[in-house]
Amino acid sequence: MKCPKCHKEVEKGSLYCPYCLAEIPWVKEFDSVETLMKKEQQNRPPQKKSKFKYFNKLKKWKRKKRYIRHISKKQLICLVAFAAILLGALCYRQLHSFSALYSGAKRQYEQQNYERALKIAEDALDLKPESEAANLLLAKSMEKLGDRKSAILVLKPFIRNKTAGVSLYREYVEFLVQNGNTEEVRNVLKHASKEVQDKCSDYICETPVLNPASGTYASVQTLELRADHARIYYTLDGSVPTKDSALYTEPITLREGTTEVKAIGVNDKGIESDMIYRKYVIVLKTPDAPEVTPKSGDYDKKTKIKVTVPDGCKAYYAFDSQPDINSTLYEQPISMPVGYHKLNVILVAANGKVSKVTTMEYYLQY
Repeated sequence: MKCPKCHKEVEKGSLYCPYCLAEIPWVKEFDSVETLMKKEQQNRPPQKKSKFKYFNKLKKWKRKKRYIRHISKKQLICLVAFAAILLGALCYRQLHSFSALYSGAKRQYEQQNYERALKIAEDALDLKPESEAANLLLAKSMEKLGDRKSAILVLKPFIRNKTAGVSLYREYVEFLVQNGNTEEVRNVLKHASKEVQDKCSDYICETPVLNPASGTYASVQTLELRADHARIYYTLDGSVPTKDSALYTEPITLREGTTEVKAIGVNDKGIESDMIYRKYVIVLKTPDAPEVTPKSGDYDKKTKIKVTVPDGCKAYYAFDSQPDINSTLYEQPISMPVGYHKLNVILVAANGKVSKVTTMEYYLQY
């Protein structure tokens, strides 16, 4: 007989191969009962499936039962442990997802547990650092805990990149107002979208309206400033106005010369408007000396003296003295007085300009 391993001839009766020491199977191995049953089952013609689902399920259950019997206790413990670890991992992952952490932080914030809300919001941002909602919640928690500067720094990148939504814009500008950074509020909203400006309109201070327009005028002008729901501060010397400048309360009279007006509005939140600038040049025309009749001379009968007064002017006169706006106003012809007298007359235009004096000498004797 040949060795089943090295295939060399082996003497009959040897239990091991003298060359490779492999065991020599002299006795034919008999099939076990279980093996014979399996072979018989394989040789059987295929049977039709039961028409009744109940019997099919019963057969499956019996097969499962037989399989379970063959599982050792150690294997069962390992299987249960693996299932527990898998379930625990799934639960941990679910509880520590971004959505779960953000919801938890929001719930803590609503319950006024701001320190806890801040910690959970930070954990959520570790998973999703670009989340606007989580950053906003973090900033609001910081502000509630008194760290407003850090809250501003958290939101500032969204404003700088112009990716912030309306809610974030409102919170950001409110933090700035509370921190006294009103100038930054004006600049931020000035460059924001129309939607944001509409939603944050209560933080925007409109530029005052100033009348009349810039220009050169030949008469005194009355300057009027207007702004809805805002205080107006102005200067007349060209300097930049501040909250310490003159407060506008009534129209301003602009007289002869050059005036540079600058003004700003300030709303109830202390936010300033853009500055408005106007330049006025007032050149007032001086009236000519008045015409007076009759001319100087001697008169022997009662005579009336007349003064020609142009439109927009008034005439003032005085005998034997210099007239001014407090002298007698000319309204009708003047009776020439008896004796020798000098009549002095001036014209005063509506712009306040005063003409030269016209002097007439009269001698009345009759």
